[in-house]
Amino acid sequence: MNKMAKGALAIGIGSAMLLGGGGTLAVWNQTQAANAGQIQAGDLELTTQPGVWTNAYGTVVDLDPTNTVADYKVVPGDVLTYSQKMNVRLTGDLMQAKLSIQNVPTSTFVAQNVTIDNVVVKDAAGANLQNAILKPVNSGEVTASAKFTFKQDTDLRSSVAALADFKNISYKLDQQALPPVTPAATPAPTK
Repeated sequence: MNKMAKGALAIGIGSAMLLGGGGTLAVWNQTQAANAGQIQAGDLELTTQPGVWTNAYGTVVDLDPTNTVADYKVVPGDVLTYSQKMNVRLTGDLMQAKLSIQNVPTSTFVAQNVTIDNVVVKDAAGANLQNAILKPVNSGEVTASAKFTFKQDTDLRSSVAALADFKNISYKLDQQALPPVTPAATPAPTK
Protein backbone atom coordinates (compact mmCIF):
# COMPACT_ATOMS: atom_id res chain seq x y z
CA MET A 1 0.00 0.00 0.00
CA ASN A 2 1.46 3.33 -0.96
CA LYS A 3 1.89 6.33 1.28
CA MET A 4 -0.99 8.24 -0.28
CA ALA A 5 -3.46 5.39 0.27
CA LYS A 6 -2.27 4.95 3.86
CA GLY A 7 -2.74 8.68 4.53
CA ALA A 8 -6.26 8.69 3.02
CA LEU A 9 -7.18 5.64 5.08
CA ALA A 10 -5.88 7.26 8.29
CA ILE A 11 -7.82 10.48 7.57
CA GLY A 12 -11.01 8.45 6.87
CA ILE A 13 -10.68 6.42 10.09
CA GLY A 14 -9.91 9.53 12.14
CA SER A 15 -12.90 11.39 10.70
CA ALA A 16 -15.21 8.43 11.36
CA MET A 17 -14.00 8.23 14.95
CA LEU A 18 -14.57 11.94 15.50
CA LEU A 19 -18.06 11.84 13.97
CA GLY A 20 -18.99 8.62 15.75
CA GLY A 21 -17.76 9.95 19.06
CA GLY A 22 -20.83 12.08 19.65
CA GLY A 23 -19.97 15.08 17.61
CA THR A 24 -16.72 15.94 19.29
CA LEU A 25 -15.91 18.14 16.33
CA ALA A 26 -18.14 20.82 17.92
CA VAL A 27 -16.33 23.00 20.38
CA TRP A 28 -19.25 25.09 21.70
CA ASN A 29 -22.62 24.00 23.05
CA GLN A 30 -25.31 25.36 25.34
CA THR A 31 -28.19 23.91 27.39
CA GLN A 32 -31.39 25.68 28.46
CA ALA A 33 -34.11 24.48 30.86
CA ALA A 34 -37.53 23.85 29.27
CA ASN A 35 -39.47 25.48 32.15
CA ALA A 36 -42.46 23.39 30.97
CA GLY A 37 -44.32 23.60 34.29
CA GLN A 38 -46.33 20.85 35.99
CA ILE A 39 -49.49 18.97 35.10
CA GLN A 40 -52.08 18.47 37.83
CA ALA A 41 -55.22 16.32 37.55
CA GLY A 42 -58.70 17.65 38.32
CA ASP A 43 -61.39 15.85 40.30
CA LEU A 44 -65.04 14.98 40.38
CA GLU A 45 -66.89 14.24 43.60
CA LEU A 46 -70.49 13.65 44.66
CA THR A 47 -71.37 13.62 48.35
CA THR A 48 -74.82 13.19 49.87
CA GLN A 49 -76.48 14.24 53.08
CA PRO A 50 -79.22 12.12 54.66
CA GLY A 51 -82.55 12.42 52.88
CA VAL A 52 -85.81 13.39 54.60
CA TRP A 53 -89.42 12.32 53.94
CA THR A 54 -92.28 14.59 55.00
CA ASN A 55 -96.00 13.80 54.98
CA ALA A 56 -98.96 15.86 53.74
CA TYR A 57 -98.74 18.08 56.85
CA GLY A 58 -95.00 18.72 56.50
CA THR A 59 -94.12 16.41 59.39
CA VAL A 60 -90.85 14.50 59.01
CA VAL A 61 -91.53 10.76 58.85
CA ASP A 62 -89.08 7.93 59.41
CA LEU A 63 -88.69 5.87 56.24
CA ASP A 64 -85.05 4.98 56.77
CA PRO A 65 -84.46 1.76 54.78
CA THR A 66 -82.52 0.26 57.70
CA ASN A 67 -85.66 0.46 59.84
CA THR A 68 -88.76 -1.65 59.42
CA VAL A 69 -91.67 -0.56 57.22
CA ALA A 70 -93.77 -0.44 60.39
CA ASP A 71 -92.31 2.99 61.15
CA TYR A 72 -94.86 4.90 59.06
CA LYS A 73 -98.01 3.78 57.21
CA VAL A 74 -99.63 5.92 54.51
CA VAL A 75 -103.38 6.23 54.09
CA PRO A 76 -105.43 7.48 51.13
CA GLY A 77 -104.96 11.24 50.80
CA ASP A 78 -101.40 11.22 52.14
CA VAL A 79 -98.60 12.77 50.10
CA LEU A 80 -95.01 11.94 51.00
CA THR A 81 -92.25 14.17 49.67
CA TYR A 82 -88.58 13.22 49.67
CA SER A 83 -85.74 15.74 49.75
CA GLN A 84 -82.00 15.08 49.83
CA LYS A 85 -79.18 17.59 49.51
CA MET A 86 -76.00 16.66 47.67
CA ASN A 87 -72.78 18.43 46.82
CA VAL A 88 -71.28 18.23 43.33
CA ARG A 89 -67.64 19.24 42.93
CA LEU A 90 -66.04 19.36 39.49
CA THR A 91 -62.49 20.60 38.92
CA GLY A 92 -60.59 20.57 35.66
CA ASP A 93 -60.41 23.09 32.85
CA LEU A 94 -62.18 20.79 30.39
CA MET A 95 -64.19 18.78 32.95
CA GLN A 96 -67.64 17.71 31.82
CA ALA A 97 -69.84 15.34 33.82
CA LYS A 98 -73.37 14.01 33.83
CA LEU A 99 -75.44 13.38 36.98
CA SER A 100 -77.91 10.54 36.61
CA ILE A 101 -80.33 8.64 38.82
CA GLN A 102 -79.86 4.90 39.02
CA ASN A 103 -82.80 2.53 39.56
CA VAL A 104 -86.44 3.48 39.98
CA PRO A 105 -88.79 2.87 42.88
CA THR A 106 -90.75 -0.37 42.88
CA SER A 107 -94.34 -0.59 44.06
CA THR A 108 -96.99 -3.18 44.93
CA PHE A 109 -99.69 -0.47 45.15
CA VAL A 110 -102.50 -0.72 42.60
CA ALA A 111 -101.38 1.68 39.86
CA GLN A 112 -104.57 3.80 39.77
CA ASN A 113 -104.35 4.40 43.53
CA VAL A 114 -100.98 6.14 43.61
CA THR A 115 -98.81 8.58 41.76
CA ILE A 116 -95.07 8.06 42.12
CA ASP A 117 -92.94 10.88 40.78
CA ASN A 118 -89.45 9.59 40.09
CA VAL A 119 -86.51 11.29 41.72
CA VAL A 120 -85.38 14.53 40.08
CA VAL A 121 -82.26 16.54 40.84
CA LYS A 122 -82.27 20.34 40.63
CA ASP A 123 -79.68 23.02 41.22
CA ALA A 124 -80.17 26.03 43.52
CA ALA A 125 -81.90 27.94 40.68
CA GLY A 126 -84.39 25.10 40.15
CA ALA A 127 -82.96 23.80 36.86
CA ASN A 128 -83.34 20.04 36.33
CA LEU A 129 -79.85 18.49 36.22
CA GLN A 130 -80.73 14.92 35.31
CA ASN A 131 -78.65 13.98 32.26
CA ALA A 132 -77.48 17.60 31.83
CA ILE A 133 -73.82 18.16 30.99
CA LEU A 134 -72.26 19.79 34.06
CA LYS A 135 -69.07 21.84 34.13
CA PRO A 136 -66.98 23.20 37.04
CA VAL A 137 -69.20 26.30 37.14
CA ASN A 138 -72.09 23.95 38.12
CA SER A 139 -70.27 22.80 41.28
CA GLY A 140 -72.22 23.30 44.47
CA GLU A 141 -75.28 22.09 46.33
CA VAL A 142 -78.07 20.31 44.47
CA THR A 143 -81.32 18.80 45.77
CA ALA A 144 -82.89 15.47 44.87
CA SER A 145 -86.62 15.12 45.41
CA ALA A 146 -89.41 12.61 44.84
CA LYS A 147 -93.11 12.52 45.57
CA PHE A 148 -95.47 9.66 46.48
CA THR A 149 -99.21 10.41 46.44
CA PHE A 150 -101.75 7.91 47.82
CA LYS A 151 -104.89 9.13 46.05
CA GLN A 152 -107.87 10.16 48.19
CA ASP A 153 -110.35 8.37 45.90
CA THR A 154 -108.82 4.90 46.39
CA ASP A 155 -111.58 2.26 46.13
CA LEU A 156 -112.64 0.24 49.17
CA ARG A 157 -109.61 -1.45 50.71
CA SER A 158 -107.46 -1.39 47.59
CA SER A 159 -103.67 -1.33 48.17
CA VAL A 160 -103.95 -2.36 51.84
CA ALA A 161 -100.46 -3.31 53.12
CA ALA A 162 -98.89 -2.39 49.74
CA LEU A 163 -95.29 -1.25 49.60
CA ALA A 164 -93.41 1.33 47.52
CA ASP A 165 -89.66 0.81 47.75
CA PHE A 166 -87.25 3.69 47.11
CA LYS A 167 -84.20 2.21 48.87
CA ASN A 168 -82.31 1.10 45.74
CA ILE A 169 -82.20 4.56 44.20
CA SER A 170 -78.70 5.94 43.82
CA TYR A 171 -76.97 8.82 42.06
CA LYS A 172 -74.07 8.60 39.65
CA LEU A 173 -71.72 11.37 38.54
CA ASP A 174 -69.89 10.35 35.33
CA GLN A 175 -67.15 12.26 33.58
CA GLN A 176 -68.06 12.70 29.92
CA ALA A 177 -65.59 12.13 27.10
CA LEU A 178 -64.35 15.30 25.49
CA PRO A 179 -65.54 15.91 21.94
CA PRO A 180 -62.89 15.20 19.31
CA VAL A 181 -60.61 18.08 18.44
CA THR A 182 -60.94 19.21 14.85
CA PRO A 183 -57.66 20.42 13.40
CA ALA A 184 -57.53 24.03 12.31
CA ALA A 185 -57.43 24.59 8.58
CA THR A 186 -53.90 24.95 7.26
CA PRO A 187 -53.45 28.34 5.60
CA ALA A 188 -52.38 28.35 1.98
CA PRO A 189 -48.69 29.10 1.52
CA THR A 190 -47.91 32.71 0.66
CA LYS A 191 -45.61 33.65 -2.20
